[in-house]
Amino acid sequence: MLKIGCREKYRVLHLNNEIGRYVIGGAGTYMNEMYRYKDEGEGFVHIITDGMESDIDTKYYPGTEDIIVVNADEVHKLSQLDFEIIVVQFYEFAGMLTEELLRNRKLVYVIHSVPTPEPMPEWDAFGGNEDVKYKFEKLCFAADVLVCVSEAEKDKLISIYPTLKDKIRVIYNGIAFDSVIDTNLNYKKSRRKFGFIGRTDYRKGLLECIREFKDLDAEFHIACPKNDSEYLRRIIEYIEATNMQDKIIFHGWCVGRRKESFYKSLDALIIPSLYEPFGYVALEAMINGIPVISSNNGGLDEILEGYKYKYNPYSEGELKDILNEFITDEEKCVDNQMTILRDNLDRFTALNMTDAYHALWRELDGTGSK
Repeated sequence: MLKIGCREKYRVLHLNNEIGRYVIGGAGTYMNEMYRYKDEGEGFVHIITDGMESDIDTKYYPGTEDIIVVNADEVHKLSQLDFEIIVVQFYEFAGMLTEELLRNRKLVYVIHSVPTPEPMPEWDAFGGNEDVKYKFEKLCFAADVLVCVSEAEKDKLISIYPTLKDKIRVIYNGIAFDSVIDTNLNYKKSRRKFGFIGRTDYRKGLLECIREFKDLDAEFHIACPKNDSEYLRRIIEYIEATNMQDKIIFHGWCVGRRKESFYKSLDALIIPSLYEPFGYVALEAMINGIPVISSNNGGLDEILEGYKYKYNPYSEGELKDILNEFITDEEKCVDNQMTILRDNLDRFTALNMTDAYHALWRELDGTGSK
């Protein structure tokens, strides 16, 4: 166990496997924002689960205080610490939460995603994956409070476990951004350069999106890591079979300044996800001031409330229709949609999110009211 600037007592310990530059996806963005606006009673436990213990570098963390680093087999040692509330982010942690660790403490499970296939099978929400189901259920039923990151995710959870309804809260994720957003004006000159940024995961709808570019006079730029080799192979095979190499361009994974440059180069970002519990990528596009073409499933529909350029990812041809609409709309129409995006962004600030969580901590420890 490595302690970095720790206190003797905490109100809350956050258990996570993503923080600082050790980030995989939206849960890591959430955790970094929670750390940015932490109060004096919050500690952050980075659980090493992937064999990278020897590569840990303290400069990759978001700060130099209130951070504890443990291997997965050391989590039980946290029971020796003085704290009142334990917050978990990932169902894989279920087996690490011993009776001693939970004794006389409140447990909050922040559900960034109900771990089901997409679309969710009617016969078994977890698609026969009993291990995932067991761990997820164990955490859900042990928790004092379940936090969902969107109303859509709350509804999904209740559809599987109606009895959990009374202990579910919705707290939207949030992100920090400058008070003045500079609109990317590329769309005023051209609406032919579209982009995607995210994992190569079938749930992101990337292959379905690429197919819509076959007969479209436009480019599609992709910034992604190599998460699923088989899925990526299918994508490349399709691109080669349809001779689309000149209009589908891969950029590799973009972070930091490369990500900023990627966003600045685009006329619009496409978010073709079959389902998103929340959708941090939409907020990133919004703070970079670029238009979004997005599916309307899950939390994305809530982030993009009132916005025009959305489509049903399960409805054939809708994405192509929306792309053509965006390309041909008058400039004033796109300007109005950009105003909607800027106005919506104010609902999803990091401070709004952390204030809601801090109020929950006060409620749970008896120092505040519900």
